[in-house]
Amino acid sequence: MTEVEKLVQEAQNHKAVNHPYLFALEDGSLNNPELAIKDFSLQYSGYTSWFPRYLTAAISKISNPSHRKHLLDNLSEENGNIDAEEIMLLKELGIEEEWVQGISHPELFKRFQKALGTKDNIEIDEATAIWREMFLNVVYNGSEAEVIGAIGIGTESIVKYIYKHITLGIQAHTKLEKYDYVFFELHSEIDDEHGKIMIQIAEEMVKENPESLAEIRKGMLKALGLRVMFWDMMLERAKKQ
Repeated sequence: MTEVEKLVQEAQNHKAVNHPYLFALEDGSLNNPELAIKDFSLQYSGYTSWFPRYLTAAISKISNPSHRKHLLDNLSEENGNIDAEEIMLLKELGIEEEWVQGISHPELFKRFQKALGTKDNIEIDEATAIWREMFLNVVYNGSEAEVIGAIGIGTESIVKYIYKHITLGIQAHTKLEKYDYVFFELHSEIDDEHGKIMIQIAEEMVKENPESLAEIRKGMLKALGLRVMFWDMMLERAKKQ
């Protein structure tokens, strides 16, 4: 196992991926499971709507043309441009091309909110605003290696594990159809591929400069720590509902 693979394993075992809030969303042990999912859809939109900003900021920090191209491809997919190979993978999951092709990911998340009947005139929680602003600061101000750690190892490589809990919760505690919550299954599939690419980028960085490993881990831990802060807040909100 390489040092980067150890970081990936550390990320997968982190509380950000194995948080009580995620387990509670899945098993319905919160006071009002459906209301908790609605609240999640409101608060999480504060983060997802900014994801293109994170990618754009990350792209500006990457010096290697090949690495930068991978992130540009990621940004293109965020805007709804999905290639034929990925469309075939999605069809195997029961996701039709017309559900997602040409539709930006923030718009897919709004579809999810609309299907739930989430009111969009409610302000996001202070903790949500802090999370997205601090994560953007990490990407803007971190070193190149730190950025890959934050948006790659600490984000893209763990999304499928987080969204598994959320998807199961949606299926169990709402009446939504796959079309409505396709945002999560789409990201579980595509971000898994992005995560693999980010891991390869990290491997290449460490091979070129072994000292970059510490920076990658620092960025990863910042991203994971901020997500834990958000989950902690969401759990407290759910307990009050």
